[in-house]
Amino acid sequence: MMNREDIPDTDLDRLQAEILNGPFEASLPVSMTDEWLNLIARDIYEALSDEETATNSSGVRRAEAPFRLITRLLVESKGKVWHIEDLDATQRHYMNYLAEVILELVRRRKGHWIQPATLDTILTRDELTLEQALHGVANVRCE
Repeated sequence: MMNREDIPDTDLDRLQAEILNGPFEASLPVSMTDEWLNLIARDIYEALSDEETATNSSGVRRAEAPFRLITRLLVESKGKVWHIEDLDATQRHYMNYLAEVILELVRRRKGHWIQPATLDTILTRDELTLEQALHGVANVRCE
């Protein structure tokens, strides 16, 4: 993954045009370019690690792009609109999506065979942890 400071701000209009206006599968990490994966990973990391509570903090701004992607996937997989009522559930969705994004980057860059997330598995793989994703998953085999 690139240094976060080297990654430009996420262009929400471009996200809409290139991913969100396409089929639901476009929101899956396996369908995204490396650039989008890096942007989204950076955004989630900063959104979850931002300690400021002001609405103009970087974490609040960074949360928007992943929020749009996660919401779209939840609508497709659950068939209903997602409402932020449970902050713990919201954080779990962000962490799970971040893990899937990192796994996709590991799969591409390290040549590991890792089953990509699908519309059926995205945001639901309870056995997947961020630590596993960051370490490239302990039980992967090379292609």
